Amino acid sequence: MKEKLNKQKLPVGFTVTGVVAMAGGATAVAKACGVSPQAASKWKYVPSKHARKVAIMAGLPLEVVRPDFVQAGHSIAVGGAA
Repeated sequence: MKEKLNKQKLPVGFTVTGVVAMAGGATAVAKACGVSPQAASKWKYVPSKHARKVAIMAGLPLEVVRPDFVQAGHSIAVGGAA
């Protein structure tokens, strides 16, 4: 028998919405990043200039918030092209 999960038991996940929620919500992220809460809630991805701050606020590694940054940086570090 499958157990019904309520919203409190569902994992937030690592979607942009989930990362913003883990960072304290759109209002807290917006205040820290100097944007409006409406702008922060419409992000399809965390903008590059705010990625590190949001990662720290959410308690997540940068590679979870913006995996493309870490992979590009790794390629450059090992002598490949980004």
